[in-house]
Formats: sequence, structure tokens, C-alpha cells
Amino acid sequence: MTEESEPVSTMGAPRYPNTTEKPVEYVEVRTDRGELVGYLWICDEDGAADIARYLVADNFNGAMYWYTKLLEARARELSPSEALRELVLDPGTPLAGRPVPESRAVSGLAELKARAAEGYRPPKEPCKPLDWLPDPEYDQPWTEPSGPPGSRVYRYKVDEGHDPAGRVPPHAVAGVWMLDHWGSARAFWHNPAYGSVPEAGVPSGGAAPVPPLRAGRRPAGRALLDWLEDERAPRFCRIAGSSGSGRTHLLSWLAAAAPPDNPRPGRRVHLLLSAEGLTFRGATWRLAEWLGTVARTVEELMEALQDGVPRTLVVTDLDRAGGDLLPDMPERIAVELLTPLLQVPWLRVLVEAASGTAAATVLSAAAPAGALLDLDDPRWTEPDRFAAWCAGLAGHPVAADRVHPSPGLALLASRTPPGTPLDPAAPLAERAAALAAAWWAALPEGPRRTVGALAAAGRPVTDGVWAALPGAGGAEAVRLAAAYLPPADGPYRRLQPDLLERQVVSGSPPVDHRALQAGIAGGLPRGADGRPLLSGVDPQWLGLLLRHTVHAGIGGQLLADADFLIHADPAAITAAFEYLQPPQPPYDPLFDDEAPPPVPPPPGAEYLSTALAGAWELAAPVRPAGSTPADRAAALHAWLAGRDQLAADHCAAVSGQRWRAVWSGPFEGWVPAHEPRGEARVLRIAPGHGPLRPYLLAAVSGILRFLDPATGLDVREVDPSRLLGHGRAGMVCGAEGSQFLLQQDGTVVTYPYPETKGGRPTPAVVEATKHFTDGVTALAALVGADGPLLAVGDGGGGLGLIRTATGQSTTTDRPLHRGRVTGVDLTEADGGVLLVSGGTDGTVRTWMDGRGPAPEPIDARECPVTTVAVRDTARGMVLAAAWADGLVRLFRWGADPVALDLRLGLPARSVVLDPDGRVFLALPEGILALTLD
Repeated sequence: MTEESEPVSTMGAPRYPNTTEKPVEYVEVRTDRGELVGYLWICDEDGAADIARYLVADNFNGAMYWYTKLLEARARELSPSEALRELVLDPGTPLAGRPVPESRAVSGLAELKARAAEGYRPPKEPCKPLDWLPDPEYDQPWTEPSGPPGSRVYRYKVDEGHDPAGRVPPHAVAGVWMLDHWGSARAFWHNPAYGSVPEAGVPSGGAAPVPPLRAGRRPAGRALLDWLEDERAPRFCRIAGSSGSGRTHLLSWLAAAAPPDNPRPGRRVHLLLSAEGLTFRGATWRLAEWLGTVARTVEELMEALQDGVPRTLVVTDLDRAGGDLLPDMPERIAVELLTPLLQVPWLRVLVEAASGTAAATVLSAAAPAGALLDLDDPRWTEPDRFAAWCAGLAGHPVAADRVHPSPGLALLASRTPPGTPLDPAAPLAERAAALAAAWWAALPEGPRRTVGALAAAGRPVTDGVWAALPGAGGAEAVRLAAAYLPPADGPYRRLQPDLLERQVVSGSPPVDHRALQAGIAGGLPRGADGRPLLSGVDPQWLGLLLRHTVHAGIGGQLLADADFLIHADPAAITAAFEYLQPPQPPYDPLFDDEAPPPVPPPPGAEYLSTALAGAWELAAPVRPAGSTPADRAAALHAWLAGRDQLAADHCAAVSGQRWRAVWSGPFEGWVPAHEPRGEARVLRIAPGHGPLRPYLLAAVSGILRFLDPATGLDVREVDPSRLLGHGRAGMVCGAEGSQFLLQQDGTVVTYPYPETKGGRPTPAVVEATKHFTDGVTALAALVGADGPLLAVGDGGGGLGLIRTATGQSTTTDRPLHRGRVTGVDLTEADGGVLLVSGGTDGTVRTWMDGRGPAPEPIDARECPVTTVAVRDTARGMVLAAAWADGLVRLFRWGADPVALDLRLGLPARSVVLDPDGRVFLALPEGILALTLD
């Protein structure tokens, strides 16, 4: 019983309480055919109201219409009786019916609900898929918000006797709840390694050779190797130290000493990620690429990490993330990305971040028991070996005791004329400042200008790029100036330690970004029409051009050029977009009195193209660390089609692809205004059959939409079908137009087509799937020459073909896949029915009904298949398959064969092929329509 009329939150909207022990006033809701939909009831005394759905009718969406009307009334703060007075006058819809005023009566709520359930018999439960597990209840008390609106919190369910904050073996972790900022469980991700027998972890013979570690740093190197192998050590370790202390060098050495394939299992670094110049999103995309998947958000990345596989992640240069455009980016990465990662029990994280920074403070709070290795601490550097290393440095002699324990100071001292007074007891920062001042004072005027140009670049560059910078003086000037600098550690050069860079910047004329932008742009090669020819230009050079253009206040001009997005440095582009489109303050309309004032965009944002900015966000996750201009052009083309056709055509020409995008969604109006996310989430698409044959069915943000395949527009005027559970595993359309959504637990939920006489779909679809003992995991439907057909994939890797008009079924005599079937489709071919399937084992296989399965797979990759499709088209048989890492592969056989690989920035969840050869791809953030050349 609810004692107060305060709104209850559900799905982000206030609602009336839906229970009371007091009498309720109600009216019947019936369709024009007299079919009962349910009982609309109110109780003013308790401020309660709801609709008791008539369960026998199985008209979920009809009842949902009135539930939505109640939500709207509560949002307008109407009392329950005021809401009922309005709803009695509502004309309703053919599916939802309308209230019957003369049926008004009073009853107890329990009696009314019993009446609504009269004659209802729960359907027989289908067999659950072999690897399906029910989600445990999250029973923690509701508390104050744990973060801003939209944030996520992760809580792991571990066996008793284990501390979730410590090193928990994967076999003792059941999974993790993902909670919203109010503490409500949004999802539970099961750990497939839970309950497994742990590996012995015995080395398979020796270990990878350990490279030498110089400058007396063997104690630090040994400490890190011990941390890797010590099962009792904390999962998190931070490497601190001043600039020049050798933090990045030490972590690069560790990655070389502990490669991912090291025969010694406990001594492995699986990824070395440099955060320099990266944004929060860019770092997320690169981590997803490392995992062999595609993730736009941390939420998607965290889901991919719940596989129970032990890994070690090393992050260097966190303090340089975002560059000078986004100085708060190190803290954002620490808060929004690394803090969730630190909760994964089987993930060890080693991060380079200086003490005293905002990022270091965040990490210390997220992992208070974490380890710390500070390279400014003398105990991590052996004095004798450090002195011997200093003695071997080229240049001026170095007094090792005056620069110990910093290799960076020693290198700078070797390039500084002797005589600079250094107090060994002084802080390293004071000694660095004294050396930098002495070095700058001794530098001749000519090299000063050249070194000043290097400082103005604002990022590491090669000597070739340095020589081409305005004011650098060319290759010979760079060669002479480089002799005065500490040697570069790799192909890229920067001024180190940081105090040296600050000294050069303060001693040089102010950076004129307009002049540098004009100088770099003026040196670009140009075509006969005067436009820059970017295809042969170093992406790093274009990244420098973008940096100066943004600082000059006109950065949006470059970002509005599709050719620039194709050829420039992707990390620099992402950083510029994030700078010009600053995040807005979080706002929760349920609990905040008013929205905070928006953050105004900086100068240059006015030039941005909305179409290009949106396309970049969707396309940029395409292999962020190794994509080519052709890769980016193809992905951009797909997401620009129908939005900026001129840019889309240019991208297609650059990519050289043998396909064209016709349109891409989502479109305006796909997401209801009251949806809290404010963006479309596409789950499934399916071809229409029967009366829905002209349409493409799409499950978007919990609503079933009917799209015109030619344009992607939602063109059908019918009652909106809200989808219970959204059909995450599959969706098909029956021969009479009803929709069948497959849930993860093997249950098939039916949504009758509103205009079907009697409102009842063919029951064979639901009933037939209940007899697969390994559980149903994939569905596809086809209306063939001999009637409607249903293809079924199960949790054991087997396939079935059902003729739904007769109930006749055929199944494979053995599993075709190792593990569950994740996608299935069928088409008529060669006088029979051809089935295609994909599975978690990464294979794509075919089965001709009556002839048996093909002995070898059509395709096989070390990555789970997400969906498959097959269709006999006017230009030949077409087969499509997609994998979890974002690859979509298309084959066409016949007179004009085609074999294509597409990477569009997101993994495809379902694929539909039509008789004309069009390809429709459902990705999490949109739908694409393609044609093959």
C-alpha cells in the first residue's frame, strides 16, 4: 500500500503508485470489436492509478497505450480522478480500444486484478539455452546518487571469503551488476569463467628474455616484475616521478620484458597504451580494439571485459592526455575510464601519473590499497650503476651525485656547459629549473629559433616534421639544433624534462597560431582547382595544422571538410571535436529544479558540420590505432549517406569501395521525447511478411517501427508497439504480420499484428520453439512458395527448419557449431531451402534442407559471429556475416561476384537482404542501407 502521492520513478518518468488497499474506481477498456483490453482504475485517496491488463487477450501494447496516457497525466500533476475524466474522453486506437463510461464501478484492487486474470493459463516455458543463466537480484538499499546523471557504477558478485577490491580469481566471480547513478540495477553480466577449474599456471618452459635496464634502474624493474607475479599484490599500481625520471621508458621496458605470449603466465603485459594526445573516447576505442571488439562507450567496454580472462594493462603518459586543448582530460580519463576498469577483478592496471595531479588523486581514491612506485625515490636507482651510466654519456661530463636519481636531468646536464651550481639535497624540480635556465642561456641565437619552433609544435614530432615547421629553418638548422638537445628516445622528439620546454616557451616570442596555421596550410600541395591535396601529406603534419587552426579560433573550418577527416591524425581530430563540443553539465529533470546553464562552445565551433561531427563519432571507432584513410573514408561515407550527400560521395570515391550507402538512420522522431537517453538504440531489424511485406521492421529504443526500405523513414500509421524486453536475441515477422521477439532466455514474445482479424498470430511459431531441448538462440522467417518457414538455431550449435503451417520440422543430426548459434537465415535456392548460420565459435556454415550440411564452413574467424543473412537476388546469391569485432563480410556469387569487408565503427546486430540486393545493417546507434556495385 502506498501512503503518499509523491511520484514513483520508472524509466525516468514519474508515475502514480500502482497499489492500494482502499477501494478503487474503474472502467472497462474495450476495442471496437468488443474485446476486453483491461480495467483502468484510480484511487484518489492514495493518489494511485493504473491499468489492470486482461491477460487472456495478450494485448500488451493496447494496455501500454493507456499506461503511457497515465504517465502523461502524472507529469502534468493531475489527480487520478482528473486523469480518468480525461481518459474516458480519449478516442483511443483500434489496438488500444477506448474506455466504456457506462461500465464505471467500484471494487477492491485484489478482486479487480483477479477478474483481469480469469481464464488465463501461463504458457509452457521453453527450454533455456545451454549457457543461459538467470540474473541474480540486486538487493542493496536505495541510496543517494553515486554520480552525475548517466553515470554507471559496477558491483561484482563474488564468492564468500573473497574481497571484491582485492585479487579475486576469475572462478570465484559470478558476474557484475551495472547500476545507474541512483543504484538501480540496469544489467547483470555473467562471468563465463565462474566455477571453472583454475589453471595451475606452471611456466611452459623458461620465460621471455629480459632486456637490459640501464641508468641503475634494476631495483625498479625488479619491483615491477615482482608485482606482476605476486598474486597477493594489489591489482593497481601507479608509477610516479618528476618529468625526466624515466617513467615511460621504464614501462616500455616492462612491456618488452613481459610480452603477452610470455611462456611465464604470471609475467605478461597484454597492452601498452600511450594516453598522450588521447581523449576519453579515443582511449576507450583503443582499448576495445585491443580486446578484439568495438565499443563506443565505457559501458560497452566493461561488458566486453566480463569474460574472466586475466589481463594486464599498462597506461603511459596519462598526464599528457588531451594535449594543450583539453587540460582536464587526464582527470576525465581517470574518473570515467580507469576508475571502472580498476573494479574488474581479473584486470591488473599499471598507470603512469605524477603525484599531486588531479588524475593521481582520483586513482588513489578509486584504489586506496594500490601500490606506488615513485622514481624520484633514490632507493629505486642504484647510485654506482647510475654513476657508471652517466660517465658513458656523450657531451659534457656529468656529476652523477648532483642529478641522481633522474636520468632526464643527467641527459640535460650532458648538454649543458659545466659550472651550473646544483645542490644534491635540493628538490629535483629546483635542479631541473637551474639546468634548464643554464642550458637556454648557453644556446646560440640560431638554434634558439629552431628549438623555439619545436616548442611551438606543442607535441612530439619527427625531425622531418620539425624541419618543415615555420621558423625552424630547414633540415640543416634542425641537425645543428638537435646536437644541443638531449638525445631523442625513439623517432619522435620533444623537449624534456618539462621544465626545459617551459624555459624555451618563456624565452621565445609568443606563439602566433594564425601565422603558423597560415604557414603550414600554405605549404600543402594543391591541385589545379587550388584545393589542398591531402592524400600524400603526413597525418601528423595535418594534426599540427589542426592544432594551430583550433587555437586560432577557426578549427571548425577544417573539421567541416570530409577530406581532412579522412587524412589527418584521428587522435587530433577527436580531441578537436571534443574541444569544440564541450560536455554539458549533467542534469536530472526528476530531481534538479532547473537545468544548469549550458557551457558555451569556444570560437570555431560555429563552422562545424553537424552531419560530419555525427558521422565522425560513429565512424571513428573503426580500428582507431591502425585504420587507413580508405577505412575512414568508407565508414564516413556510410554514416553521411542521406545527410551530406556531397561529402558522402567524396568519401566513397576516396575509399574505392564496391558498395554505396543509400541512407543511414536514426532519423528525427525515432526516439520519443520522454526517453531519458535522448538517443536511438537499435536492437534488431527484420524483413516484413504478409501485410507488412513492403516494410523493414526495426526495434529502436523499445519501439517497433515500420520503415520504408527506400528511404528509412517510418511511414506506417499504426499504434506504436512497445517491446517488452526488446528482443535482444532475435526478431522475426510471421506470415500474417505478427512479430515474434526472441529473448536471451529462449522465450519468444508475440506481438499480434493490429489489423489481423481476431488479433491472434499463428501459434506454431511460439509452440515449435518450445521443443528444442538446447534452447532457442536464433530465429529467421521466410514466406516461401510452399508456405511460411522458420529457421531455428539452438544453444548447442544445432539448426532446425519448421514449416509453421503444418508444424513439420527437420533438424540437423549433429551440431554445426561449437557453442550456441548466434545468427541464422534462410532462402529458397536450387529447388530447396538453404540455411546459413553463425555461432560463438566464429564460423559461418550452410545447410541445404534434404541434402545435409556442407562439410566445411563458408568462413571462420577467431571472433563470435553476431548475425548472418542470405538471399537469392536478381544479381546472384548474396550472403552476409558480421562478427563482434565490427567486421561485416559480404559475398555475392553469380555473373558479377563480389567479396567485400566492411568496418563501419560499430558491430552489426542484424542484417537483412532484400530481393533487389540491398543490404540493411542494424548497428547499436543506427541502421544503414547499402547496395553492392
